[in-house]
Amino acid sequence: MINKESFFRSAAEMNNNDFLREGFGSSEIESVSEKSTTNGLLHNQKEKTLHSTIQGVGRTNFPLLAIDGGGTKTIAVITDADGNVLSSGKSGTSNYQVAGFKATIKTLKHVIKKAIGQLNETIFHHDTEINFNVGVFALAGIDTQKDEANVQEIVKQVIEESGVQINRVIVENDALSVLLGETNHSPGVILISGTGSIAFAHDGMGHYARAGGWGHRLGDEGGGYWIGKEAIRAILKMLDGRGPETVLSNLVLNHFQFEKYEQLYNWVYGPNYTIHDVGKLSTIVEEANQLGDPVSKSILDRAVSELYCLVSAVVKRANISDEPFKLLFLGGVLQNSEYVKRELIYKVKDDMTDVDIITNHDNPIDLIVQRGLNG
Repeated sequence: MINKESFFRSAAEMNNNDFLREGFGSSEIESVSEKSTTNGLLHNQKEKTLHSTIQGVGRTNFPLLAIDGGGTKTIAVITDADGNVLSSGKSGTSNYQVAGFKATIKTLKHVIKKAIGQLNETIFHHDTEINFNVGVFALAGIDTQKDEANVQEIVKQVIEESGVQINRVIVENDALSVLLGETNHSPGVILISGTGSIAFAHDGMGHYARAGGWGHRLGDEGGGYWIGKEAIRAILKMLDGRGPETVLSNLVLNHFQFEKYEQLYNWVYGPNYTIHDVGKLSTIVEEANQLGDPVSKSILDRAVSELYCLVSAVVKRANISDEPFKLLFLGGVLQNSEYVKRELIYKVKDDMTDVDIITNHDNPIDLIVQRGLNG
């Protein structure tokens, strides 16, 4: 069990009173839907909320800037004190391990620019100073102390170059932010199985534990990429005569519109190969399992076992085995694979009788907003 102050994914709070005021980048960013940007507010309610934030000539203050930066997309939202989303911006990945430093900085600046640009422009002037009480940067790729230091530097530069003032800045792993947003100060666990896999737990008193999340080269067992890779391995074993026949062979070839197994092999070692494309094969494995394919069932059963091990490890290390806690399922595999979700629920409840498993929940950005408002 790790104390929050020494945990390399815990919040890193910075005071940026001395940060510079520079302009935004100029690239276009896709915005989220109007429904999500208003969060149910009527137009006149939204306008009233916006105007109520004006603190004086040249200064506008907002309670929260929240950013969810994942491996595939980044979302920024500006909210009022009740968590109602006033505006938002959306772009690609802000995982610096995937995109690199410069691209991550550019993406974060762009989503902040877009979120501010969506606000009622009549209250702004070209020299308006935008202030936020709290800024939460919940970003993927914070997996070591070195990562934490790197991301803190990235966030500092983003704030400097974006011309905003943030009184309290929280920088932490995106999974940890989502967990804290869901459970606040109660014991809880989050299990994520998307392209990769990771689990976090906390005891409600500032102590945290983490398992998994070591990336596709060394871990991510039970995640979409791992499942997809196992599917390809099973096909190649079948081709060699080292493994049983599997309907995955035809399904995967059809998915990629390949005619020969050699094309699949060449794609794996070619320039167009991506972990995300392999991760998408997890849905093919689910489909094959529904068709009664024993090989696919075996892959999914092993995924269930790996994901259970993640949960079990963090529950024990956070010392919450003997008390009630919430378990939040998140990620594409746990949302889209009914077999994995069902079997994992059975396995967890059989061993952990006082657990409240949450499978239907708010979007991650909504939970990150709650994390920022809860403090």
